[in-house]
Amino acid sequence: MELDIRSLRTFRAVADTRSFTGAAKNLKLTQSSVSQQIVALERGLGVQLLKRSNKFVGVTTAGEIFLQCARQMIDNLDRVRGMLADQSKTASGHLSIGAPSLFCHSLLPDVLGAFRKRYPGIALSVIAADPDSMAARLAHRELDLALLPFTVKQQSLGMVRLGRDELVAIVAPHHVLARHDRLNAKELKGQPLIVPNPGNKLWAAWDSFLIEAGVFPEIVVETDDLDLAKRMALEGHGVTVGPRWSVQGEIDRGELCAIPLGAAGVYRQWCLAYHHGAELTGMRRNFLKICHEEMPRLLGTFGIKRRLPQGQVPEAQGSDTSDDNSETQNASSNTR
Repeated sequence: MELDIRSLRTFRAVADTRSFTGAAKNLKLTQSSVSQQIVALERGLGVQLLKRSNKFVGVTTAGEIFLQCARQMIDNLDRVRGMLADQSKTASGHLSIGAPSLFCHSLLPDVLGAFRKRYPGIALSVIAADPDSMAARLAHRELDLALLPFTVKQQSLGMVRLGRDELVAIVAPHHVLARHDRLNAKELKGQPLIVPNPGNKLWAAWDSFLIEAGVFPEIVVETDDLDLAKRMALEGHGVTVGPRWSVQGEIDRGELCAIPLGAAGVYRQWCLAYHHGAELTGMRRNFLKICHEEMPRLLGTFGIKRRLPQGQVPEAQGSDTSDDNSETQNASSNTR
């Protein structure tokens, strides 16, 4: 039989998700269409590729052999398309990208805008999801790329460092801590905090900052919604934490102050993650190139000034978005 790439991708999706429903959702097809393609594929090959039951879809021995071949054919075709795409900015294709919600709302539009301007023929899908979900989706080939604020040690995934952002304490200008140049963890004792839920990997650097100092502060509100946390800080209900870039507007308007944490600062390492089975060629490499161009500017501290109460002299601040391998600046914040 003559194999078509569409059927191969459908079979791979079913084998990876172990579900006709899951494969249909990922491929944006009906479940009936997925089932028909698999039946036609098995009939053409003359072997059973999948074991079906009401609650389980498994891969037969013949299916495992065919799956490896299908992966190689798909990857080889994607590689060739990538090489051709490198030669032309008018190339077409589709790229699926995952990122945390806050990043999607604040910084990703600049990255996508730069990419679309240079490669208008590439269609983009963006999934806002939590980091664990994105890592799993990459492993199952449901995403092409994912932007993560920490490195992931997973055998099937590759990581490219893009730069760092700084987490800062955020308070109202009239707050008692607003005049501090820096805050150590012990200075937060007794202060009401509006902070993310403990264990959220997006804020692992903040958790490590407190744990390493043996500080367990008074938490008045736990929320993963940074806009809510900033609003409560603005109204004087306590101290919150967030990336420096996220408070640019409030600082410019004199509504909030951003105070560095610890002696060396608390940083997160942003990375672009991808599946090892799909090389960084073509569209993926072009997106990585745009990220390298845009991310240091977006994540960095340059251009962001801390608005202080009248009469206080601000300290000089610089940008640090280096991709070196040093484990300084709260080393444990780079991985969880």
